[in-house]
Amino acid sequence: MTQGTTQPDRFQVAFVDGHLHLDLVSQRQPERLTWLRQVGCLPVSWAFSQRADSAKELRAYFSARLKTFEAVRAGGLACYHLVGVHPRNIPPDLAPEAVRDLLLPFLDDPFCLGLGEIGLETGSPREAEILEAQLALAPEIEQRGQVLGVHTPRQDKARVLDQTLALLAPYQRWQGRILLDHLTPDTLPAALAAGFWAGMTLSPAKCSAADVEAAAARHPDQEGRLLLNTDSGGRFFEDLYRFHQQGGLPEDLRRRLCRDNALRFFRLESRV
Repeated sequence: MTQGTTQPDRFQVAFVDGHLHLDLVSQRQPERLTWLRQVGCLPVSWAFSQRADSAKELRAYFSARLKTFEAVRAGGLACYHLVGVHPRNIPPDLAPEAVRDLLLPFLDDPFCLGLGEIGLETGSPREAEILEAQLALAPEIEQRGQVLGVHTPRQDKARVLDQTLALLAPYQRWQGRILLDHLTPDTLPAALAAGFWAGMTLSPAKCSAADVEAAAARHPDQEGRLLLNTDSGGRFFEDLYRFHQQGGLPEDLRRRLCRDNALRFFRLESRV
């Protein structure tokens, strides 16, 4: 399921947006693709189909994303992506035993960095069985040198995070390849204590620059496992760009949070 094997000529990566939805940005605000290139942002796009009523529709969405990313790269913006079944995008006819065959062809894309966006939204049994089916791919993800990006919801976050951590407990061997995202100052400690990577989303609806600064101050020995993103999609946020330029942290720490940690987690250090 390979669309193309060439990125645009290398450019200086100023910061990495480690979680956005580049297909939605391309559809709704295509001028932002030029902006991302101009400011030196390397985007990692996570999968989120706004609607998928069948496994066939979800597969078609995954295929369409690859074509979008190929066009984005042809336009001069380097980009990478994750593929996965989002908890709000579970088709009613998708059986857990069919998840592997659905995803593996897209994991073969040379610009795919792993699974995402997977996780729980409400913690329902249906969400849990599809998450478990995706987590079961962890050994293959490791063999491929890829990672797993795990969603946490806006509502009832602490409870759902606890349930997510319980489902992740058998996968401690792969904790260095698992990122729990959309964490807040209240939920960040649990993810870090469990040994996983932690993502904070900078946007008006999620975390502020002050939240990130406070997290870095409270967890100075674990800031190497913290990375940032915007979750831009239908709406686009410049919060990470502003933080990268003017955040109230020392420049070297800001560089790690905005760039270096993400390159290390996504195994991109030798590819940029």
